[in-house]
Amino acid sequence: MGNETPGTYPADVTFIVAEKRHPLFIREGDDLQLTVEIPLVKALTGCNISVPLLGGQEKNLTIDEIIHPGYEKILQGQGMAMPKESGKRGNLLIKFLVKFPELTNQQRFDVVNILTMDNC
Repeated sequence: MGNETPGTYPADVTFIVAEKRHPLFIREGDDLQLTVEIPLVKALTGCNISVPLLGGQEKNLTIDEIIHPGYEKILQGQGMAMPKESGKRGNLLIKFLVKFPELTNQQRFDVVNILTMDNC
């Protein structure tokens, strides 16, 4: 009830709901997005990573593919609860940020030689 006084109509009550930003996850509808930083060597050779989930648990993932620009992993049912569909949840989209090492001139030369080898 808002501002009810004798002889007047009650006023409307307005609620403003603002979402707080989460330190790890970005919300996209019912889905969540998580960015994970990994070193270049793991992006090229595969790795095991532990991914935090919304409820505080962690999930271990094995990545066997080469992680390239735009690569993402989707965990079904690990996003936000869907209020209109009881028991269903959105997805968790994991995006990767590849950390490049600092290289000496000799290391850079070696990398160029390795990457430009023609094995055919």
